Amino acid sequence: MRDLSANSVLLVEDDPSIREILSEQLEEAGFKAQQAEDGIDGLVKLRDELPKVIISDLQMPRMSGIEFISVVRRRFPSIPVIVFSGWTQVELPKEAQPDRWFEKSARQIPELMQAVYDLVRKTPDCVDFPQVVTTPVRTRPGFAGYFMLTCTDCLRTFRATSTPENKRVDRTAICTYCEARVPYLIESSEPA
Repeated sequence: MRDLSANSVLLVEDDPSIREILSEQLEEAGFKAQQAEDGIDGLVKLRDELPKVIISDLQMPRMSGIEFISVVRRRFPSIPVIVFSGWTQVELPKEAQPDRWFEKSARQIPELMQAVYDLVRKTPDCVDFPQVVTTPVRTRPGFAGYFMLTCTDCLRTFRATSTPENKRVDRTAICTYCEARVPYLIESSEPA
């Protein structure tokens, strides 16, 4: 069980002026607004505090809103997500479906705030999330001096350096995307 921060909203938006306007609106409505400049930054913020609601744009650098929402849905399925985007509603993959969708426009802000209020009221204060695997990722030595790992935070695959001295030893690699610490164990391909 993990507590969600009361009245906290994570705002994931790459445009600083829109982030600022929405943050002010959220705070005037009595919410604590936490800002992230893209999906990767949003995942980093989720390490420290889990909000009651997430508002996300779709078109962002480093990690799109579609990818961000997909990761949130897998890791934090109880947290509602609102899309606030310049895109008109398009068909998204099932794993990236938001709870609500608003076109990015000043006219939509009152309805957006009402949706946040409604979702915060419906979201429990304490929820069970899927268990995060804390055992090391097992991998085999790769070619050309590296091997591939999948980050347990952002779920992206990245390269880690393979050296002769780190075989059969628990190690930690830093994800090149979100800077999460990923424990791993390199198994020797040699017979025991």
